[in-house]
Amino acid sequence: MSSLNDSWLDFLVKHSIFELNDSELKHSERIKSKQTRQDNTIVNFVLQHHCRVLSIRDNDLFVAVGSQIRVLNLTNFKDTWMNFSQEADKKGVELSESWIHTVHYKILETPEINFAIECMTPNKNGRLLAVTGEKQLVIVCLPRQGFASISSDLSRKKIDCRTLSVGTKYYDINKNSILKIEWHPLSETRTHVIILGNDNMLRMFDVSTDIDQPEQSFDLSPAEQKTPQQSHTVKNGFSVDEDNDSDEDVVTFSLGGASKDRSGWECFTVFYALRSGHIYALCPIIPYRSIVRRNHLDNLLYISEAKYEQAKSASVAEHKTLSHLFSLHSSWINALFKSARIARKTIASDNDSLVVSSDAQHNLYPVRRQGPFLINHTQLLNNGIEVVDLLLLNIEPVSCLVVALNNGTLHNFILGSEIDAQWQMPVNDAKSKWQKELAILLTDSEFLPKASLYETIDLKSQQDPKFQTITLVSDPLYEDIYFAYHAGGVHAVSMAKWVKTLCDISIKYESGQDMEAKRKLDSWLKEKKSSEVRQLVNSSPFKEGFLPIVGLVIITDVYLSYSMLALTSDYRLVKRDLNMRRENVLSEVSQNAVKAQLKEIGAEESDENGYQALLPLPAFVPPPQLDSLPKQAKVVIPADMNGSKEIVVNEETLRFFANASEKIRREAHDIKKTASKIDNRLTLQQKEFERQLDTVRELYDRLQKVTSETAKTEQQQKLRDVVQKHNKLRLRIDEQLRTLMRNYQPELSKEEEGWIEKLEKLSKKVSGESGYVERINMLQEQLKQIEVQAIKTNKPNTSNMNPVQLKNILRTLNDQSLTIDDITERIKHLESKLSTTVA
Repeated sequence: MSSLNDSWLDFLVKHSIFELNDSELKHSERIKSKQTRQDNTIVNFVLQHHCRVLSIRDNDLFVAVGSQIRVLNLTNFKDTWMNFSQEADKKGVELSESWIHTVHYKILETPEINFAIECMTPNKNGRLLAVTGEKQLVIVCLPRQGFASISSDLSRKKIDCRTLSVGTKYYDINKNSILKIEWHPLSETRTHVIILGNDNMLRMFDVSTDIDQPEQSFDLSPAEQKTPQQSHTVKNGFSVDEDNDSDEDVVTFSLGGASKDRSGWECFTVFYALRSGHIYALCPIIPYRSIVRRNHLDNLLYISEAKYEQAKSASVAEHKTLSHLFSLHSSWINALFKSARIARKTIASDNDSLVVSSDAQHNLYPVRRQGPFLINHTQLLNNGIEVVDLLLLNIEPVSCLVVALNNGTLHNFILGSEIDAQWQMPVNDAKSKWQKELAILLTDSEFLPKASLYETIDLKSQQDPKFQTITLVSDPLYEDIYFAYHAGGVHAVSMAKWVKTLCDISIKYESGQDMEAKRKLDSWLKEKKSSEVRQLVNSSPFKEGFLPIVGLVIITDVYLSYSMLALTSDYRLVKRDLNMRRENVLSEVSQNAVKAQLKEIGAEESDENGYQALLPLPAFVPPPQLDSLPKQAKVVIPADMNGSKEIVVNEETLRFFANASEKIRREAHDIKKTASKIDNRLTLQQKEFERQLDTVRELYDRLQKVTSETAKTEQQQKLRDVVQKHNKLRLRIDEQLRTLMRNYQPELSKEEEGWIEKLEKLSKKVSGESGYVERINMLQEQLKQIEVQAIKTNKPNTSNMNPVQLKNILRTLNDQSLTIDDITERIKHLESKLSTTVA
């Protein structure tokens, strides 16, 4: 049976792609000799040449041996391993190593590569492979479909590939040497490569248009930007005064990364370091055809316009001068917007990316080199200590610069001021007064970029050489992790702990919690947590027995797993499995809701019959021993000390075995404690799960009882009984209500009845058929008839009554009419009262 510890990576290290013949072994010795120095008094760039003979493109692994490039498809290799492993398990036998020879590697036919390969770097889309020697650069055009289908064809041992020699006018056997190359992440065509040579020139080539002449060139020599107005003061760090000597040679650079919605000017910046440790920046530098995020440009434009308005309305003269710089920022960004078009979906997953175009006339003035960075320490590099590599990490909410030195130390810097675009303004031949004022102002030390040295990490052991090359590699999955490989092995540095605290502080500032954020910031400054450093590979276990690492790749494919592959100078592959982080996707609101619910369930004042959870608070957190980085380094013993040779027992070997066994014992103890903790948690969760199953089963039984036919019949009968009881209660309520009405609202008394009868009689006298009202109406009718007759006949009065008598009668009638009206009103008033009383 195959061992449970065996994996496809354990067999990959035995593949023939890493086998060397005698001549190739001599080449590996030359590689080893270039990685270290015991004396660095000779001024050269030996340690600045980074060796990276191991590279990966998707699932294709490239290995450079001399001038030959070998390639192996890892997916085919793992598929073959799975098939043979399944057959071995079915047969019940142990998996042998013979199957490895059935998976052949391919050799790329590249006639133009007639030099020893030092570095291989694939571009972003994986179609081009930049291959560099000490003084040459060749671009290899790779098959688009990869080598998965090609690898299955056993008859094809070699693959013809088109090659392009880049910049032969500048880089060749008798010309400048190449220190470092990088593919520009903003290139729309993914074909822009930046080359740094030992002539202090930074050249950008677009290999899709011209491989002979660079698209852009930048002279980084110290005398380039010396002006009579430049200050020579020292303030809080490196001196601004520079001498044009070998210490001011540019030895490495790093690009600002891809464009994101919240990015600043760093995406358009090139950071570079001198041999002496001075750090500079060039901004803005972008390919003539670039792809950027729309929100990125929008944010930069809004910020530039806001700065311009604020500086223009300021009362300080220096601020008014800076308004011209901010105006240039806006003009530069607006020019990009005018040339913008929506990016193709093959490049961007959405339409929020723009393809912008520029040319030599885009920058009205030459790009100004900014620096040196003001550092919060005054320790200068001496005694042969030099910078060998530089890496920029854009970690929200800070940007960090990692500087590697040849004495085995790393300096982690936090950028204290945001880099923005600056141009070299004319001074002597300035057309406007503000140009000269701005040029002089920008040379002042107050406007130099600033960085803070957060920590210094020493990777060197007592067995390592005095000086060595260190190569920095960023983690493609996690922005706060980077790897450093050197003569003593491989180290991983994680800045997650202290960066996460800064991220929380930034969120509180943005949400308006200034006091809480300030308190946390003060606490963070006092604690000053260090980055976590893990040695993954130890290739110098004994004194004078080191084995340099000459290549490192990180596999992030889901099928191939998250792992690290390192290659030693004698072409031995070292693999390390890495753990994925468990990201907490729950928001703070959701976490608080879960905690409140658990507290309510397990509260003492809750119902005793209610469910009581066994799981305690706070919620379970995976132990820190299970983080993404291994704790124990894998030891690689040099070839001249391993094999069948006898172990020399001396103080050094005893100390090594004692330290190694102590580390293993300590790690085993930690793992045992972690396993015990996890086992207790699993046991508790198992009990809780069983209790929940019992509770759910009980609830299900209750539900079945409620939803059965018998239960439904019983419920209907209970409902009918309830309805009958309700009707009986309603009748009793009506009866009681009637009784209460009789007791508290009785019938009319005899006196009230007699009073009502009198009122009815009076009403009849007044308004009856022969009452006062009827009589008055009759008299009024007679009076009207008499008046009408008197008017019509107009005859002498033949009546027996004289006019005086008639007037008396009329006056009497009027008086009686008033009396009748008064009586009528009184009767109506009595009738209204009577009707109210009766009701």
